[in-house]
Amino acid sequence: MGHAKVREDGLFIYRTWIPYYLQASSLYLFGETTFAARLPFALSGVMSVIALYFFTFKLTKKKSTAFLATLFLISSVPALVYFRTARYVGLPILLTILLLNSYATIFEKKKWNHWPLTLLSIIYFHTMYVAFAGVILGALTHFYINRNSITSNNQKRVVQAAIVTSIFTLPWLWFIAPIFAKIPEFYLSANDQIDTSNWRFLKHFTGFLFQLNNYIFPLILLPILLKRSLRPYRKEIELCLFCIMGLLFVSLLHAIPIQQYISGSFPLLCILLALIMIEAFPSRATIRSALIAILIFTNLIHIGPLLLAKKTFKNNSEWFSGNSYLKHAYKTFTREIKLKSNFYNYLFEISHPFKGPLDEIVNFFKTNGKPSESCYIDNEHESLAYYTGMKLIHRDDIKALDAPDWIVLRGDYREAIDQNLSSEIAQNLREILSRHPYSKMELDAPAIRVNNSYDMQIRLFRSPYSADKVVVYKRINH
Repeated sequence: MGHAKVREDGLFIYRTWIPYYLQASSLYLFGETTFAARLPFALSGVMSVIALYFFTFKLTKKKSTAFLATLFLISSVPALVYFRTARYVGLPILLTILLLNSYATIFEKKKWNHWPLTLLSIIYFHTMYVAFAGVILGALTHFYINRNSITSNNQKRVVQAAIVTSIFTLPWLWFIAPIFAKIPEFYLSANDQIDTSNWRFLKHFTGFLFQLNNYIFPLILLPILLKRSLRPYRKEIELCLFCIMGLLFVSLLHAIPIQQYISGSFPLLCILLALIMIEAFPSRATIRSALIAILIFTNLIHIGPLLLAKKTFKNNSEWFSGNSYLKHAYKTFTREIKLKSNFYNYLFEISHPFKGPLDEIVNFFKTNGKPSESCYIDNEHESLAYYTGMKLIHRDDIKALDAPDWIVLRGDYREAIDQNLSSEIAQNLREILSRHPYSKMELDAPAIRVNNSYDMQIRLFRSPYSADKVVVYKRINH
């Protein structure tokens, strides 16, 4: 990410540092393995499950609601995938629970200890500052509306917490401010679908709601929160809703509405879903059990109301031919709105060996490559470097004068040679292959640009297949 390097020494300041230090510590202690890379985030998943149970119990005083909220989280496929991912994406789930659990104690009549909230706020900020801003915005809104329920001494301690938190967060925001304007430029250079108009906020909001509805919380159930039986939980429901809306609001600033940016809302939506199931059907255990099973094992309630819209859209596809955004929205909508069991697909994935293109490429170079050799690959060079120790050239850094020992084309530039693409990278690759002797071979692996994705809309639960294969060039006489 060129926009992240704003100093001559190449200091990387765009990404928050805590996830990297967690992962680096694990790699240091347990070795450079996949297990070590994923361990901190998997542990955060275990901690999230435990923390959500006790947090929900604190809010509702009901073990049944706490158990059900926890059940919804541990059966949420996006959450399970995020906790298996060696990135920050699952950490906001845990930090949202811990942060709001500390905040909720402010309503107790005893002296409020603000240090847990302060420390968690600083940690959350340096883990994912946009998500932190959304959650804290929701908490502050809830605090203001319910301030009369809080003792004056505890209200003063909120100011103390804010001051300390600001000292350890605002200077970092000032430091990285110069790169904010460059982030959209980076994404625009990589994807011509990025919208920079004022309409983008509405589009992003719709995109976030679409994903939450399909994978986490059926929005058709929202009106049930207004039922009389849920009125005793008004403050608790407000807290969840305010923080969810805060997350959605600040996440509109992202260039792309990807679900990982709002993962902090998952536990709150699980709490709301549990409250609806327990309180809206208090004497109808059979109906409640059936609904819970349908929610976990199917997406019928999630996408059922949209099936009629899908049929209407397919019968009038010309409505979406006006521009590229409408075409993409139509394609996504018709692909996503179909009956399926995400939970079954996930169980299938973890019970069957998944083999993507990168798996085959890594196996190939573990046998045929050497750590001292150089290699260019047009996608996922970091993963190949991690597993083989080879000297990798970044996708966009290849120069015409380079002569890597290996060239792997499986994604963005696979057609650069045969189809005479006009981009600078494609021209450089053709120049290299014409100036130096290379042998060509194909691996028995599909030519797909990513091995897999934690984005639920494009995640593969089964090993992919493609008639197009990964192309490998090996430099001869070297």
